Amino acid sequence: MQYLLRNFIRLPLYHYSQSTPSIASTLKNLSPSQLTQFNQLISNEDEKQLKLIAYLVQKLKPGLVPFKQVLLQQIRNKSIESNQDLEYAIKLIQKLQNPEFYLNEYINTIQEKRIHSCLIQINYKYPGLCSNEQLIKIKQQFPECTQEMVIKLTQLKQCQSKQQIYQKIQTFTPRDIPEQHNQPEQLEKHKFVTQGKIVLRFPPEPNGYLHLGHVRSIRLNFHSAEQLNGHCYLRYDDTNPANEKQIYIDEIEDNVKWFGHKPTHITYASDYFPFIFDCALKLIKENKAFVCEQNREDMKEYRKNKQPSPYRDREIDESLRIFKEMQEGKHPESKYTLRLKIDYQHANPTLRDPVIYRVLYTEHPKSGDKWKVYPMYDFAHCICDSIENITHSLCTLEFEIRRELYYWILTNLNLYKPFVYEFSRLNVSNNMLSKRKIGKMIEMGIVKGWDDPRLLTLAGLKRRGYTPQAINEFIDQVSVPRGGNEQIISIKLLENCIRKELEKTVPKIMAILNPILIDVEIDNNTIKQVYVQQDDVKVVGSPDFYGLTPNKQVCLRFFGVILCESIISEDERVKHIKVKLVTTDLDERKKLKGQINWLDKNDCINATVNEYSYLFDTENPADIPEFWNNINKNSLRIYDVKVPKALEYRIGDRFQFERNGFYIVDSIKDGHIYFNKIVGLAEGEKKSLK
Repeated sequence: MQYLLRNFIRLPLYHYSQSTPSIASTLKNLSPSQLTQFNQLISNEDEKQLKLIAYLVQKLKPGLVPFKQVLLQQIRNKSIESNQDLEYAIKLIQKLQNPEFYLNEYINTIQEKRIHSCLIQINYKYPGLCSNEQLIKIKQQFPECTQEMVIKLTQLKQCQSKQQIYQKIQTFTPRDIPEQHNQPEQLEKHKFVTQGKIVLRFPPEPNGYLHLGHVRSIRLNFHSAEQLNGHCYLRYDDTNPANEKQIYIDEIEDNVKWFGHKPTHITYASDYFPFIFDCALKLIKENKAFVCEQNREDMKEYRKNKQPSPYRDREIDESLRIFKEMQEGKHPESKYTLRLKIDYQHANPTLRDPVIYRVLYTEHPKSGDKWKVYPMYDFAHCICDSIENITHSLCTLEFEIRRELYYWILTNLNLYKPFVYEFSRLNVSNNMLSKRKIGKMIEMGIVKGWDDPRLLTLAGLKRRGYTPQAINEFIDQVSVPRGGNEQIISIKLLENCIRKELEKTVPKIMAILNPILIDVEIDNNTIKQVYVQQDDVKVVGSPDFYGLTPNKQVCLRFFGVILCESIISEDERVKHIKVKLVTTDLDERKKLKGQINWLDKNDCINATVNEYSYLFDTENPADIPEFWNNINKNSLRIYDVKVPKALEYRIGDRFQFERNGFYIVDSIKDGHIYFNKIVGLAEGEKKSLK
């Protein structure tokens, strides 16, 4: 630790020259015990240094005593020249005693050695995010610094076991809202039904395919229920038939099964439409809801300005009659809505007499044309939670503002009230987690459908080659924070999760991307035709390139040393390569740095690789109104590849192509195999020939 401090304190970030009071006035501020310490520390210092030593004595807390001599030495060699320098050094010592400090520092603003320590720590916690080559150089340059950091981190990791996602549920605490408390008889009835078990639900709207952001909710609800011996519903929030389709309902259920979960019950909000309709009638009869005729624009303006609707005082009987006529199909879609009568001047805009029912003449995927009026999400959601005796209603932070409305509805309907908790929405860099915006990209032809492997939809991730285990590991690492919806998680962390799994589970094969056919002259009468990779060939070589280049010897792995005599190119494409076998001696082969992958022409078949990159050039495309202008034009590249003929290839099979990365068989058409690239090798692991 002292080694670390000496180097950090040597060049303070913020250095001030400061006029200090005279030494006599400084000493007046010291207690008798501090004066004793001062006399023990001083020797031949000048007045400025004496003042700093006096200031050091004042600042010495029990935790700083072991570093007293280090600080004193820095004062004497004039690395610390002001009170501000000394305060900075003390703060640094205090932070160094907590290694977690480094992860919270912005790397680009700190000193060189702190950058190195930060890289070491990040790589220790998230292997693969930092360049292995860079880390090796850092460890060589600062061995004491990095070794001490790793030791301390290891000790910290052993002492602190990570809290699992399902354990977090038991620590959630609610925001205090008076209406959230249940009556004793409601709570007793609820506990009788649930038998004291936790009851959760995953309530997606079937208006598109699920994406990575939904997995946080799947993991939090289903996994927690399984671990805590509770129940979890899969409930479709099918309150808007205009955007809902049976294909989405089926896909969502398949996604839940893909993650290995079995819902206790599969329900639909539409299952409860009769009861929800009766709840609306009850509120009208109690003068807590009214039928409104304002159009969308006027209603928005009135609510914004905290003005009452002109129809707010409509007679109860008239509202009842019109609402029933709305369900009977006697009125057009945009003429009437049913609104709650709460407080049009409320500070929370969601409580300014919100709409709870509207007319929709759209075929419903489950109930057909039975219903002409449909409840709004805010009205149906809380009632469904109550009917199903949900213990914990968990949703993302954008719904936090609606929590008061949730409890107002249940309180005024005299229904059981679940515990509500909001967590941060998941954002992943260089991609989009919004069903609406993904749908827009599909309409514009930017991507080829909901299962395009460039998307982070679950269907896209599945085609890309990701596994439920790797996705769950990613979710467990990012956990369920509540710090806001602005945080963006690096997609590299997701890539690292699948890479770590595939390194342990998939077979390695020799595959040649962008193959070039070469003739290897074995002797005067024998020619062996093999494929090598295009990036292993250069017409003009360089000292640090170990591939095929004229007048240079390289090794065909597991075969022999060859001499490249000439390379003929035409229009920047290699036309012919003349190669001669030199020797097959093992010792000679080992001497060469250039070890080239190859496949015999007679032992391989042709296939195609779809290589995917990040969909967007910018880290957070969601912040850009016209996000489609930031699409990465190279997000899909297509290559030829040669793979071994002897292997059997089935859709869904995964392989590691040596020196290239991990791939999955996406499809086989007329015997031709199409691979999707899952993820590349970790930095430093690809044996590049430069």
